[in-house]
This record gives sequence, C-alpha cells and structure tokens, in this order.
Amino acid sequence: MTRDKQIISVRAGVRGLAQFFLLRPLLFFFSLIACFGLVTPQVLHGDIRWMREHPANRFDTLKAVHFVEGVLTLEAEHATTAEIILYSSTPLVVDDSTGTKAKLRPGWDGTLGYSVYALEIEVPMAGEGVIKIKKVPPPEQPLSETQAESETFVQKLGIRASRFPHDPAGFRRWQKDHRAKLAEWLMDGGLPERVPLEARILGTSDYPHFTVRRVEYRSRPDRTNTLLLTLPKGVTRAPLMLALHGHEAPWGKADENAFRMGHPDDFCAYFAQRGWAVLQPATMDHVLQHKHWTLQGEWTWDAIIALDYAATKPEVDMSRVVVCGLSTGGHLAMNVLALDERVRAGVVGCVLSTWNHYARFRLPPHCDCGITTQLGGRLEQCDWAALAAPKPVQFQHGRQDPAFCPGVDPKLLDLTYNTGVMPVAEFDAMFSEVKRAYQLSGQPEGIAIRIHNAGHGVNNEWALEWLKRHSSKPTIPKIHFTPGNIGGRAMQ
Repeated sequence: MTRDKQIISVRAGVRGLAQFFLLRPLLFFFSLIACFGLVTPQVLHGDIRWMREHPANRFDTLKAVHFVEGVLTLEAEHATTAEIILYSSTPLVVDDSTGTKAKLRPGWDGTLGYSVYALEIEVPMAGEGVIKIKKVPPPEQPLSETQAESETFVQKLGIRASRFPHDPAGFRRWQKDHRAKLAEWLMDGGLPERVPLEARILGTSDYPHFTVRRVEYRSRPDRTNTLLLTLPKGVTRAPLMLALHGHEAPWGKADENAFRMGHPDDFCAYFAQRGWAVLQPATMDHVLQHKHWTLQGEWTWDAIIALDYAATKPEVDMSRVVVCGLSTGGHLAMNVLALDERVRAGVVGCVLSTWNHYARFRLPPHCDCGITTQLGGRLEQCDWAALAAPKPVQFQHGRQDPAFCPGVDPKLLDLTYNTGVMPVAEFDAMFSEVKRAYQLSGQPEGIAIRIHNAGHGVNNEWALEWLKRHSSKPTIPKIHFTPGNIGGRAMQ
C-alpha cells in the first residue's frame, strides 16, 4: 500500500470511529423513545400504520409499546387491557399472539374511520407480549362458486330468519313489524323526535334551466347537515326527486358537481334539466356522531328531514316525491322507501345483492360502512327491498360493474376489492323473493330489474321514464312510527 493510500485509510478510519461514537448514542436514544411510544410511528409493514394520534388509542397502562413491520411488542407491569388504532388499505388478521389475547375490531362503521381497525389487547399478567398482524393478500384468480355452494345458498335463503310469510295478511303484519325494526336497528331504538329545522340559506347558483340553493338545516338537537335543492325555471309546481349518493361522491358533502352531466351522480343534472326539483342532502360522512346509531341511520334521518325542508317550498309538489340512489345511496333509498310514506317510487342503482355476496368484498379497501354486521344477521337484502312494497321500485345494475352486477365477466374484477362476481343463480334466487313480496302486496308490476351496458351508475333515461310514470300513483301505505312522525299520518 502506498503512503498516500495509507493516509487516506487512516483518515477514513478516524472518521468512521467518530461517526460511530457520536451517532450511536443518538440512534440508541431515538430507538429507545420510539420503543416507549414517545414518537409518532410512520408507515409500517407496507400500508399498515399505527395511528398514534387517534383519540381512540388506549395504551397508557402499558410500560412500553413498539410497533414495526406488523409486529407489536409490549411490556406491562400488571394485568391490563389496551387498544392500538391501526390504518390499513388491505384486510388484516391477527396471525399470532404471545403473552396476550388480541383481536381486530373493524372501525369503518363510523366508530373509528374508513380502513381503520382497533387492535384490542388483553394482558393477563405482568410481562412482555408479542402480537403479529398479517395482511390478507388478494386471490391470484377470481373465486368461483361451485354447484354445491350455490345449492347451499338457496337452501339457506329459504329458511332465513327474516323470511316473510306467504299470505297477504301475514306479509302486511311482517312489513309493519320489520319497518319498525329497521328504524330500531339503524337509529338506536327507532325514529327520533323532530326538532325545528332552523334552516338558513348558505348560497345560490344559477344554471340555464334551474337554480340551486345550498341550505344548512338541523336534523337532531346536536346535528346539522347541508342540502342542495334545485328549483326549475318556468315551473310553478315541480315534482321532487330525492337524490342520494354513495362512495362515488365527496363524503359528507352535498356535491353541486352532480348537477353537471358526466358526474357519477348526474341523475341530479338529468332530472333538474327536465323540470324536476332535485333534493340532495349530504351523506357519507364516515364519522358516527351518535353512539348506538349507525352511519346509514344518521344519513337516512338526514334525508328524511331534508324532505321536511322541501315540503316548506310552494314550488315543490310533495304529492309527487320519488327517490333515486346509487351504490350506498341505493341502500339509503331503500330505507327511505320503507320509512317515509311521502316517497312514492324509487330507483335503486347498483347495490341490491345478498349478504353472501358481500363476503366476496375485501374490507378494506372496499367499504360497507358497517351495514353487513348491523343488518346481515337480521334482514336479508331481498327482505330489506320487500319493505318498500307496493311502491314501484326499479333496480338497476351495469354490465361493466363487476362489484355488484350478476354474471359479469370475472376478468373485469379488481381483485384487491372483490374476490368474485355475483352468480346469476344467486341473484335470481334473491330477486324472486322481492317479486314474491310485490305479488303479495297486489302490485306485481311494481318491481323491475334493468341491466344497462355501462358501469357503476344509473341509466338516467330509464330512471326518468320509470319515476315519471309512477310518481303520482296512489299505491302508498300509511306509515307511522313512535316517537318520530313521518308524514304526519298513521299506518293502517
């Protein structure tokens, strides 16, 4: 080795030793405080993140807690419990647990947030514990249903707990009972008392065929919401369409962009341009405000109270009220059809399915807002739809929508969201029950299924034709629930 190289080597060694002795204490210090939960963890194990600042975290009884690469290590000085809030864009499971008991609780029912889990931990005694969290990968190929699985589904459908009777009188009693139960399940015991609207106009916009009014209103003593109401120009008394959106629109907002063609919810624009008043309340805020309620319950009640505001406008003909909802907004439309007698007919877009099919969803990134847990064991979706009878309802699906449309090409699936398509036989078995409900209600022509060639959206032309034809037919049963009074009349 030359002298120059020897000098360079010595200098490099000195620098290395200096860096080692100077930086090692700093690295040790930061590792130590991270171990004791004193810094906010960053993204870990791909897309699993400990939401260190989430208010639902509860780990102050632990002496130390550390989470990295999907592994949580903890130290406790005594028996205790804790909750660690995790974010993940993929499904998670507890893979292993040593020295603790652990389970994951989904929080996208509004209790924690979209794609958020609570890791519930029970430490039986003082000591250390290790919990390993594993991501559930999507399948490499779409999953298909066997003939035996299909037959099992049909058998279970026939003996489901919520199945309605075969005679008209029994069906009417079942409807009355299950409408009340639907309100009870969604809204912590039933429809709440109304409060003064305290409505105030936040702004207006002018379009060639209509004006848009943005309004804030009160739906609960401690809850306000926003709605958009369009009023057509040159029309004295306009029929009203209640428009309900799902995840495809901004969450928690009334979206004025829906009054422009090309938006996923442009049925708002389509109807507003053709002389209809359109009422769009904000929905899809994924933060639950009232304990023991559900997200769908809060959104549904907001929609019902939004109708109260529309009823104060002389330009709106409340004898011709219909509803159109897309995706989760379609479920909200089913709720409103069941619970509010003012709504005479509806279009439900791209959502009617079975809870069996919901098992094909990967939650997250797909989001069911908690409704599978809340209604899945209580009310099959065909029975949910049956609560609207005899009101005319058109159910739509799109052949380019692999998430919901029965029998679509599995190649269209995004396997990170859905593991399989809805089998035609499964959908037909479910929908035959909806048809049976309308036969029992004396309106067999009041139900329709239309499948268009587009994706996850509403065929506006079909929706307008259906709702225009059925908006004024007097086929609506009287509905009343205590304590809420929907429409001010009693069910007979």
